[in-house]
Amino acid sequence: MSAPDTAALAADRAFEQLLAALAERRNFRLEAGAGAGKTTALRRVVRAVLDDRFRYLPRPDQQIACMTFTNVARDEILKDTDTHPAVFVDTIHGFLWAMIRPFQKAMRAIILESDEWRTTLEDTPTLNGIAVDYELGYRAKTDRAITLHHDDVPRMATELFGRPKFRQLIADRYPIIFIDEYQDTHKGLIEAMLGDDQAPASASPVFGFFGDHWQQIYSEAGGAIEHPSVRSIPVNANFRSDKAIVNFLNRLRPELVQAPASGAATGTVTVYHTNAWSGQRGTRHQKGQIAPEAATAALNWVLAHAPRERWGDPALEPKTLMLTNTAIAKELGYGTIAAAFRDSERYIKKTDEVIAYLVDIIAPAVDAFSHRRYGTLFTALNQARPTLGSNHDKRIWSDFFTSLIDVSERGSIGEVLDMLVNQHLFNVPKAIMERHRELAAVLTRVRGDDAEVIDSKLERLQKLRAAPFDEVRALKAYIENQTDFSTKHGVKGAEFDNVIAVMSRSWARYNFAEMLSLHPRRADLKDSEAARYERSRNLFYVAASRACHNLALLFTQELDDTALATMTDLVGEDNVFSLDFADENTPIGHH
Repeated sequence: MSAPDTAALAADRAFEQLLAALAERRNFRLEAGAGAGKTTALRRVVRAVLDDRFRYLPRPDQQIACMTFTNVARDEILKDTDTHPAVFVDTIHGFLWAMIRPFQKAMRAIILESDEWRTTLEDTPTLNGIAVDYELGYRAKTDRAITLHHDDVPRMATELFGRPKFRQLIADRYPIIFIDEYQDTHKGLIEAMLGDDQAPASASPVFGFFGDHWQQIYSEAGGAIEHPSVRSIPVNANFRSDKAIVNFLNRLRPELVQAPASGAATGTVTVYHTNAWSGQRGTRHQKGQIAPEAATAALNWVLAHAPRERWGDPALEPKTLMLTNTAIAKELGYGTIAAAFRDSERYIKKTDEVIAYLVDIIAPAVDAFSHRRYGTLFTALNQARPTLGSNHDKRIWSDFFTSLIDVSERGSIGEVLDMLVNQHLFNVPKAIMERHRELAAVLTRVRGDDAEVIDSKLERLQKLRAAPFDEVRALKAYIENQTDFSTKHGVKGAEFDNVIAVMSRSWARYNFAEMLSLHPRRADLKDSEAARYERSRNLFYVAASRACHNLALLFTQELDDTALATMTDLVGEDNVFSLDFADENTPIGHH
């Protein structure tokens, strides 16, 4: 007789507890550590509700509502339920907007009282008759409508869910609401949704929260749920990782012990540290960090050593996780672009108009012309293919793109933009043209010490213009996941066969060496010390739990004796290696 599948049994046990909570109209929280099959459990319980629909949704106009963190998760549930009419699924912002959109009068009142709207409204005394909408993602006001910023939606939802009558109206339409990645919801939102735990069950929806408070890594998120009306249901399973990684995660988090899946391989966990490096280490927010050149050299050494000596196959290509987008930008070659932005999301998510235009339109158009794919060229430019009635017409297009390619390979973003705004073959977006003219006008007025103050958008454009255009190609490759690098934030929810995670000290918010030093007395930490520990611990856990088969942790920050002892205890002495250096930039081995 084969041994029981402990992980599968744990998942089934948790699922039975979910159904019991629903039958009792009891709020529940599925605490699912990394690899526990949280999304599978969510989809499974949705199907169970649909299979017994009239028990849970007695009226034909009622629906289950599912709030997901990503479009991918939303689409998976929609596909799994065959877009069943009794299921409403959307992302966090889409879900909340659907809930609050009908309450126009209440939203107008909230806006008038909001400090964030004071500048936009310019002392507008009333908003009567003005519609509130959410489609652009930034604040704006016209005579007929107000459009909300992304941040306004969860704030308004928090305000409205805090009102018993609102919760009762929502419960009437959506008796059951499931929330995926609950730990990443806006601070205060879940507390508002749950309301007074003494209220009658019919006055609020039944909430099912799916997530893991150890994977809360966003500063504006609410994190753990502590509410008397919510039953906690742990999932003691890990279907993602091999045994060595699961054992490591269990030692790190003994309060949620996971069983590996049946048939899981042995796997490896390896720690490399750079305590033996003898150069001048960083200070302040880079305290204990080795020099950038040494960190790059150490990473390259580990990239060669780990697959060959630890994983048993030098051909294995790991996913490299780094702490910040800035660190990755330097590594992949778009550091000047990154330095132009205070907020990395503006270039990573392409919310900046110039970045979006260059990455999504110009870079693909140049590539298409280079490969003689002329149909693709005009598709990239988002315009109908022109009538090229003569060789002269063709030569004009050919000469322009030949020159553009040459400038893009040798020149700056500014030189490419100058070519684009001064040609007449195809249209350049109005926003790009206006910013180009505004910057040119400001720079023309600057005279010596009488420098004019440039607003943030124009200052960003000025810095972008100085970057080599090759950085656009490097950024495009990273955005489109064509590299082996990612931030630890960016991979939450993802998994990779083999991972090398670089634990650096390059961002003031995170200090992994301090976290490891605090770990032995974690139960006694208070206030700011506890907050610092949890912040770094959560990101550390997210990074370490992405690997399926092999995990390597490279510490480029100095570990004190307690931190090193903690790591040794977590992974075993035989799995900890100290890098030796021939000089400040040349790793030569380990001991």
